Amino acid sequence: MSIRKVRGGPPKDRDCRIYERHILEEETQERLAAEFGVTQQRVGQIAAAVEAWIARHPEHPLAQHMRLRCNRHWQAIWSRSIESFDRSREDREIKKERVASRAAAGEGGPPLATVTERTVRQQNGDPRFLTIAARVAEREDRQWQQGEVRQTSEVAERSRRGRNSQEFCYAGVDGPGGPSSPAAEFAHLPPALRDLELLARGLRNGTESVPYRNGDALTPVATLFEQRCAEAFRCLGFEVRELGQGCGRVADCLAIAAPERFAVIIDAKVRRDGYTLGTDDRQFCEYATRHTRELALSGIDKVYFAVVGRGFRQDDLTRLTAFMTGTPIRSVCFLEARALMRLVDQSIHKRREFRLADIDTLLFGNKIIAK
Repeated sequence: MSIRKVRGGPPKDRDCRIYERHILEEETQERLAAEFGVTQQRVGQIAAAVEAWIARHPEHPLAQHMRLRCNRHWQAIWSRSIESFDRSREDREIKKERVASRAAAGEGGPPLATVTERTVRQQNGDPRFLTIAARVAEREDRQWQQGEVRQTSEVAERSRRGRNSQEFCYAGVDGPGGPSSPAAEFAHLPPALRDLELLARGLRNGTESVPYRNGDALTPVATLFEQRCAEAFRCLGFEVRELGQGCGRVADCLAIAAPERFAVIIDAKVRRDGYTLGTDDRQFCEYATRHTRELALSGIDKVYFAVVGRGFRQDDLTRLTAFMTGTPIRSVCFLEARALMRLVDQSIHKRREFRLADIDTLLFGNKIIAK
């Protein structure tokens, strides 16, 4: 094996653990150095090396998994920073009380009076929170962009050598740089989510042929699609509770935006020829009734129902909307997988302007979201 291959291989399990605990769990270098028997400087070097490898290998399954974890971590920090900045901008009321005495006219003079002064100060906001958010955004951008540069170089090299094999086809268009390629259309979409539309069709991306590290059996396409949908809503900034198969009559997952007080009940459907409602309406109503009651206990008063898949029809939406009339669901929507990919891409590309309240507005009203 050449030196180049050794250097380009995936990091060791120990190095991955050090990286995850230092970056994602925010363990100090001092504590990790003592636990793993290395110096603090070496902990920093390992973390930097693992992060560089993740950025250079966007198609590797391990890198995809770790990039999604990193993305959730950075997005959580960014959201907390922006929320803290917004709170620091709120007007502050200052209340002061003082005792004022009046000139007494003999023993029957008026008593001492307590005077309350209220002052409202407008706050400009603490810029430290914006500094943190900017650093997080720059670090995340750097990680994704390195992967994009590498992908672009590899595509150019394959094109130069005249390789147009079937493995680079997407929806009938050759090459990741083709007009229908997710890499070309969604420049900021995490690589692990680029096969979302293929999975909705029941097709497995070539990278998914690699078994998961914890077992030899391949995960079914339907389960992969559910997992990808959950990850997509996490990338948008939701707190996601995965329920899924084997958990009884429940939806696939719940996406919760607690500060905005709304949630989305999500059911992912894999259909090669497009989705048909069939007898799902009764099952969806059961999901809606059960989960809205659970969410109400957490103070969530706006709940949407979203079916994620492809090839939706207006007749099915009309029928499901009528069936849902007696439930507490605010709105029903059919969300095309490609539209979800675009939402995630735009949320990362415009993270400084993006708010979950925008999703609240988008989901309101019974509709098919296709773009």
